[in-house]
Amino acid sequence: MNPKAEGLLLKASEYLTAKNYSPRTVRNYTAEMRFIFSYYHQKDPVQITQDDIISYLNFIKKQFGSGYDKCRMVAQACSFFYKNILRVPYVVPSAFYPRREFKLPNILSEEQVKHLLDSTANPKHRAS
Repeated sequence: MNPKAEGLLLKASEYLTAKNYSPRTVRNYTAEMRFIFSYYHQKDPVQITQDDIISYLNFIKKQFGSGYDKCRMVAQACSFFYKNILRVPYVVPSAFYPRREFKLPNILSEEQVKHLLDSTANPKHRAS
């Protein structure tokens, strides 16, 4: 990783701690920025653009199957880092979040429910 990136990560960690962010937030934000800086190891952190971050989000979605929460955390970490540490304009990253997936819950079929009820031997349990 770029030595300048290491210094900026330390600065971000100190800033977050001074602003009384939780230790978990400090750890998560610095870890996400470390991943991005490692992914773009050939670039100076100042040269990483929003298009690069979008490409990174697409990479982690395709490569690791990352969902809404992971992408949101990456976008928030980037937003914090660029606004507070580098002090450069940064568009609110909500446009980068994938849409939340709504999945129907898994339910039992009639046969499975019948089998479940038939397998209960205790009359008390069968009645409830």
